[in-house]
Amino acid sequence: MSPRPILLTKGFAAYLSYAVLVVVPISVYFYVFHGDWFLLYSIDVNRIPSAVALVGFVVEAGLGAIGFLIGALLVRNQRETIVAVLASLVLVVGSIAVVVQTDRLAQVGTHAQFHGQFGLAAYEDGPLMTGAMAMGGIALLGLGFLLARLWMSGRSR
Repeated sequence: MSPRPILLTKGFAAYLSYAVLVVVPISVYFYVFHGDWFLLYSIDVNRIPSAVALVGFVVEAGLGAIGFLIGALLVRNQRETIVAVLASLVLVVGSIAVVVQTDRLAQVGTHAQFHGQFGLAAYEDGPLMTGAMAMGGIALLGLGFLLARLWMSGRSR
């Protein structure tokens, strides 16, 4: 239990480092190199102004910061069960999104190719699979470092 404001703790600094150095760059990679797939072919990436994309990445990091803040407030108020339920709910909703959008995620191409049903490649047949494996590995390494850093900051008190 730290008397310091949550946004000034070592734990928040560790999260922010993870978001800025790992999560957002991975999102930028997928947006730049596989943008239509990244947006589930809902919007043609070529029509999105770069400033809007930049705002989206800032919002992504901001949503994580808000989640960290809410979680930390709940933990400080000894509501760990609520945190576990909310974290599980986020995991379930994310998993459901992947299952519901499997047909879109399994095909790689441009917005026009997807909606015209021509020239699409299978996910596992192209560079997207390699990129996803590399970015997943980077994300897992970063997450491991984040968790170790949070654990160490908790022990130092």
